[in-house]
Amino acid sequence: MTPYSLSTTNRDTALSQFVAIERYPRGIYARITCPSIGQREAPIIAAEIGEAIANSHLPRGGALVVDMSPVVMLTSMGLGMCIDLRRQAEGAKLKPYLFGTSRQLLDVLRMMKIDRQYTVVHGKDELGSILG
Repeated sequence: MTPYSLSTTNRDTALSQFVAIERYPRGIYARITCPSIGQREAPIIAAEIGEAIANSHLPRGGALVVDMSPVVMLTSMGLGMCIDLRRQAEGAKLKPYLFGTSRQLLDVLRMMKIDRQYTVVHGKDELGSILG
């Protein structure tokens, strides 16, 4: 049990309030919908995306794209969530991608060396080729 897992029988919060997930032929597109990822949001986002990864049954070489366009603040819990999502993606043989990171957020990710664990995508045209 990861520190971010939530019991399916004890959910008192709708998990989709912080992330919108779309499934594509070659990957999962997870769009974060909240401006900050902190102690409350990180476990919920990680659980929702983790569940999508576990139920995806994508072929080897698929992709997990995390769209962080609206995110302006990322706490240490949010950084831990990024590391956990990358670990889950690689466990499912999915390549992790980050999309829509602001300059300030990318600087934080670079400072913590988390950007090295993801492939950072800057243009929407690249997403089509990644997700199929």
